Amino acid sequence: MFVKAKVVRTVVAVLALGVLGTVVVGTAQQPTNPADIASAMVAYYKIGNRPTSITVAEIEQRIAYFPDFGESTLGALKKAAPIETVSKLVNLKNSRGRNLLSQKQIILLLTFYNLKP
Repeated sequence: MFVKAKVVRTVVAVLALGVLGTVVVGTAQQPTNPADIASAMVAYYKIGNRPTSITVAEIEQRIAYFPDFGESTLGALKKAAPIETVSKLVNLKNSRGRNLLSQKQIILLLTFYNLKP
């Protein structure tokens, strides 16, 4: 009786891992380009009348209050302003040569600003 229970538990565990693997592989194939994700969000929420560039005034008045934007990030954004294209925003680097913004931050900015590709 105990052997059957162990076999059943093993089979259930293997099937669960297979389902979990399928889910993980399926989610890994979703688009990760921040511009594509932001475009999909904008289309869904139908946000209109968004500014077409990120200026120093926008950074000070609005972006400074967004969550997860620190002083060093805001300073680097101000130095790069005006930011009018998605490519300029995505390619911003910090002093160490790493991307300045995370995907979450890029998506947030692209949701509220209508930048050119």
